[in-house]
Amino acid sequence: MTMMRRPRLPTVGLWSAMQVALLATGVSPPASASPEHPSLTEVSAVVEALRFRGTMLTDPVRAITTYSTGYGRQSLDMLDGQMKAAGITGVAGWRFFLGTSVFTAIGIAEKKTLFVFYNPWIDSALFTVWQQVGKRRHVVDAAWVPGDLIRKSHAQIDPKPLWLRFKSYRPDALAHEVITSTDAIETRFGNPKNVANWRHTLGIDDAKTFNRLIVPMLALTLDETLLRLKALAVPASHEDAKFPALRAAVHGFVEDVTKKGFARPLTQAKETTATMKVALLRFNPRTMSGIAPVAYVAGSANVTVFFASTKTADFCISVRFIEHGGTYTPAQIELIPYAATYQAAKAQLHP
Repeated sequence: MTMMRRPRLPTVGLWSAMQVALLATGVSPPASASPEHPSLTEVSAVVEALRFRGTMLTDPVRAITTYSTGYGRQSLDMLDGQMKAAGITGVAGWRFFLGTSVFTAIGIAEKKTLFVFYNPWIDSALFTVWQQVGKRRHVVDAAWVPGDLIRKSHAQIDPKPLWLRFKSYRPDALAHEVITSTDAIETRFGNPKNVANWRHTLGIDDAKTFNRLIVPMLALTLDETLLRLKALAVPASHEDAKFPALRAAVHGFVEDVTKKGFARPLTQAKETTATMKVALLRFNPRTMSGIAPVAYVAGSANVTVFFASTKTADFCISVRFIEHGGTYTPAQIELIPYAATYQAAKAQLHP
């Protein structure tokens, strides 16, 4: 599959708006429910959810025990068990799932708050409902939901992530997936009153049947993603002959951007737009700390590799590597800042 070279986000206007947002404001974190004057309750709710996420990356058992109770704990334990049944060992599953997810909160000042961790790479999300239990908030319900049901209830579920289903410029496809999925969450649950009926809205009222039929499929999709990344990162016997060269190129790119920034890769990536170059050169190398491959798509003579870090879910980096003479060099680099991209799109989605 040959990748197109020029960026085509959902519309030309969106692409232009996103680049303007990059130059004007840089990468912005997702806005809070009350961005100008958040209450202590709102701040505490978000902090608690992010602490849950952080602990899940290193010690899921402790995180589930500490931050959930009752049916919420049963649900998270079940999801953890489904990952293990799919062959995912240790903390790898939760680390990738939550560590590279974007974060949305609904009703953070209400008695019940919905925190959604949407992972674009596997196109599914962890829905968690938080409620005050004793002196602190706990997860009282949770579900692992495929992107198709997030975007439309009772939809046909395709295990392949939306951004990989069609021939398109992959950064565009990824941005479109994040935009449509985030918009669906905010549109369908924008009214905090809808949080109480969140399962009905998603069409997953029958939790037992849903967990038995759908969640194992999601776990297998996650496992397949992790296995592909392992193949890219770890040498193996009988591997594709091009993997060593690609592996070296990926390692070199990570070394460059985490230690010295984008200057050197951009001298090679001649097809990167001028506006994008300006944005990338403004990045402090420290911002790239922890960055690693999270997905890749191979073409006939090129491979597009996406990079992200578990230390921040604000953005990802796309690099299209071209193979020539047995080596890979970057040809085009894209920055996809989730918040700026989504804010630019909202004006077009809801004028």
